[in-house]
Amino acid sequence: MKQNATIFVKGVQSVDGERDTIELSSEGTVETTPTGLRLCYNELDESGGITETVITLVGETVKIDRFGTNEMSMIVQKDKHRKCTYNTPMGALLIGTYGTLLLRGSHSLKLKYDLDMSAVLMSQNELEIHYTLDSNTEQ
Repeated sequence: MKQNATIFVKGVQSVDGERDTIELSSEGTVETTPTGLRLCYNELDESGGITETVITLVGETVKIDRFGTNEMSMIVQKDKHRKCTYNTPMGALLIGTYGTLLLRGSHSLKLKYDLDMSAVLMSQNELEIHYTLDSNTEQ
């Protein structure tokens, strides 16, 4: 069942002891599937364009797809290392992810993961997502 929702996202990135936090609120959709959860929302990118983000949770695997200027398809699995492609205007990068935490609540999702490039740790990341469902919005 897909429903309209207000989605709140907080991302924290730690690099060399420095922390950077980004928070956003966006209208989107939440769909509960037989195998997990799917969240879709839009956000503005650095150039003022719209980026669509789709987060899919299946079991212990989270897939984050971004469509727009900086396209990305990233998979985070707890206690597993995965390789992913991050497209930038200057070319594609191959990055690695290693999931350290995955928690799902009734209206929330929390991830912690490391990003690396060529086996060198680039950053430690946290992603917290909370959503409130709009009433009577089944699609």
